[in-house]
Amino acid sequence: MSHTRNREEELAAEITRLKQERPYLDNLFTSFGPMLLLRERWMKDKRKEGTTISVDPLQYSGGITLIQQCRDLLDDDRWHDAGLAAAGAIGSGFRELAGDMDFLADRIRGGLDCYAVYRSAIDLKPEELQRKARETGVQELSLAVFLRCIGRLMLGIKAAEMATELASLSWAKGYCPVCGSFPHLAIIRDKGQRWLQCPQCNHEWGFPRMTCPYCEHEDPENSGFLFVEGKKGEMAFTCSKCQKYLITIDQSGNLRSTAADLLAISLAHLDILVQEKGLEPMAQCEWNTYQKPE
Repeated sequence: MSHTRNREEELAAEITRLKQERPYLDNLFTSFGPMLLLRERWMKDKRKEGTTISVDPLQYSGGITLIQQCRDLLDDDRWHDAGLAAAGAIGSGFRELAGDMDFLADRIRGGLDCYAVYRSAIDLKPEELQRKARETGVQELSLAVFLRCIGRLMLGIKAAEMATELASLSWAKGYCPVCGSFPHLAIIRDKGQRWLQCPQCNHEWGFPRMTCPYCEHEDPENSGFLFVEGKKGEMAFTCSKCQKYLITIDQSGNLRSTAADLLAISLAHLDILVQEKGLEPMAQCEWNTYQKPE
């Protein structure tokens, strides 16, 4: 059995465990489980040969992300397969979207260019996305979820392929050095170091524990933590200056390694509690906006 297969089976077992432990989130685990498993399985296609992408260390240290430096970063021959895989996983988890996913899969097999759709629609405003959905032939929600899913697959595989090169470079910003997204989760590991997690490309990077990743100020009087009663390791970093929050989990001393997306979904109830206090997540994801994509 391959190492990748082991990781996929471990993730499936962790989803099952969390569904039993947190039945109030069963719908989220059921809906997003197939996409989480697909992402784990997809990473086995990471190319091991050296990348031809060149990163300028000076620009990088100055806050210029990888995707800003390398305009051809997403040019790849795997978009077709990613589109088919994403449509299948979404249809499996979200039964109400299954019809649209079957339609998209048929169009992809018929020649629909997933990369072109992604590039032309990912940054559209809500009213423009609605128009794009009509052009594509699916519901707006279906297109939005599909775009997020294929984006995660392709950005994630690029981040993994560049991980070794980026590890030796300096990055001090609160947004992702690969794709520029703000974090959706922070993980506290040994020695209290905080690692920010990207919701799009799955990259992680170290960042000072008491500095706000969103507005980058460090002021104890304007920031703090909200804790879940009885769950000391589950909390939300809050910033009163920018009115943002970041779901945070303390895993120092924890030998279990759980996928960041699954950890974030398992804390969706905390998102609701913090949002009721008037704060907004640093990164909007389907699961922290009541299953509605941003």
